[in-house]
Amino acid sequence: MKKIGVVGANGFVGKAICRALKKCDYEVFEITRENCDEYKSFKYDFLINTAMPSKRFWALNNPIDDVKATILKTAELLYQWEYNKFIQISSLSAKIQLDTPYGVHKRSSEVLVENKENSLIIRLGALYGDGLDKSSLFDIINHNHIYVDINSEYNYIDIDIVSRWIAKNLNKTGIKEIGAKDTISLMEISKRVWNNPSYEGRLEKVYSDKIEEGMPSSKEVLKYLEKIKENRGEV
Repeated sequence: MKKIGVVGANGFVGKAICRALKKCDYEVFEITRENCDEYKSFKYDFLINTAMPSKRFWALNNPIDDVKATILKTAELLYQWEYNKFIQISSLSAKIQLDTPYGVHKRSSEVLVENKENSLIIRLGALYGDGLDKSSLFDIINHNHIYVDINSEYNYIDIDIVSRWIAKNLNKTGIKEIGAKDTISLMEISKRVWNNPSYEGRLEKVYSDKIEEGMPSSKEVLKYLEKIKENRGEV
């Protein structure tokens, strides 16, 4: 049975990947801050880094801390841990938001990984699903102030679809991009859950024309919203 270490296993993405891997007959090691020192001594068939911060606006205001948590953390895993293959969970921001610290730091981490033979970089688009606890979508659902323009568009995709794809494609190499095949605006989403959203910030469009085949429409996120409303008794 192949051993897979998932760094950042307590996070939104890490938890979902662990769930998917456990269904595929792998021995999964859920690596967190609490057990990192213990699991550092192991050797893995696959080492998956899901631990990079996903807080774009925090990175803007704390660029040095984001460098440490993104670039330096990736370097530590690459050079100090033992594995046969390294997999970096990155973001489409590394491609389309190079005018921000968040995007630059994500891309810099990718460059480190690209220099490692037989590596895989997976750039994720906008996500939703069980365990979501931050993002513009989360803020709209919970009527929090939104820090991007309401007309921003995202290629929202269910985290469980993403994690199943990852679990089935560990042997791929290079850079792969995962997200919905189209976009949906925050304005369209807000009409379902918040008629008068409070917002400020830049206009964004998170999308790629090189998404892997077979990905769903971003409109599927509307079903997720309906499920949340039903659970809250708002339907």
